[in-house]
Amino acid sequence: MSAQVEAELRERLCEESDHFRVEAGEHTVSTFSNQNIEVQADNVRDHVVVVLHTQTPPVSDHIIQLLALLDAINNAHPRQTFVVFPYMPYSRSDRKNRPRISVMGQRLPEILNKVLNVRRVMLLEPHDPHIKQYFVPTADEVPALPLLVNYIRDHYLSVYKRDECAVVFADSSAAKRFEEVPSSLGVEPAYIYKSRTDHSESPTVKVVTGNIRGKHCFLVDDEILTGNTVLKDAAMLKEEGAATVRMLAVHGVLSDQKLSAQELMTKLVNSPLDEFVVTDSIPLGDKESFAQGKLKIIPIAPLIGEACKRLILGESLSELHRLGA
Repeated sequence: MSAQVEAELRERLCEESDHFRVEAGEHTVSTFSNQNIEVQADNVRDHVVVVLHTQTPPVSDHIIQLLALLDAINNAHPRQTFVVFPYMPYSRSDRKNRPRISVMGQRLPEILNKVLNVRRVMLLEPHDPHIKQYFVPTADEVPALPLLVNYIRDHYLSVYKRDECAVVFADSSAAKRFEEVPSSLGVEPAYIYKSRTDHSESPTVKVVTGNIRGKHCFLVDDEILTGNTVLKDAAMLKEEGAATVRMLAVHGVLSDQKLSAQELMTKLVNSPLDEFVVTDSIPLGDKESFAQGKLKIIPIAPLIGEACKRLILGESLSELHRLGA
């Protein structure tokens, strides 16, 4: 991903001015016999530095490497440092909703701000928008939802009539967050009402409301994790008479502690789900090859490149929030 973002940023900045030169930064990570690490960064003195970090396993090890890298960059005295999270690790661990649990979703922003003096952070479609407020100043949020909307418009509404389609919200949170999607596409919405009785990742499904019989249904959400919930949703929609069911999510976490990557993808391939579409905000590795054509990937490098250009030049990000005509 980093090489693609670098190319996109170079193209955009060079169009704006001849004064900019974009280079790929290098760093080395050394591991000592005691398992401690040391990170050495390039000479970035008086440079504008963009650090791109997303969730990849082992997640916690890479967080430590990120912190060490930012410390090394600080020691090189850059002009300004931007940290970009296509998917922010620990973003789902931000609320103390049980006794004596950690809240790393809040602590990580504090460490970046107060210890490492990071002042500019960009989040791509965070799981909960309020997480940007844990940063001081507030992190910039870049939405990737327009990518999903454009994908539906270009790939599905060019084949199906609008009255043959429905946007289905998997829960009340998705319905509130993405409420503009059906009207922007000119299709009817439908809703799946659920209850969650414990802290598990799989809620109990209650009922579907809205006209979905004979329709091509698009489930829209911010991420797909184990796939357990969406598979139940897809099965329920098919039982209610949906012609096809496609899942579109910004972040394809696609991970289950109980299954290997191949087993998880096989489960999705053999499910009632006709297709699932995600961005590459999280590297998918071999998962695409396991998906047997059911997985479609939207590249995010152009969006991040444009957003980074705007941050560096001090331009507004508001235009990126528009869902399009």
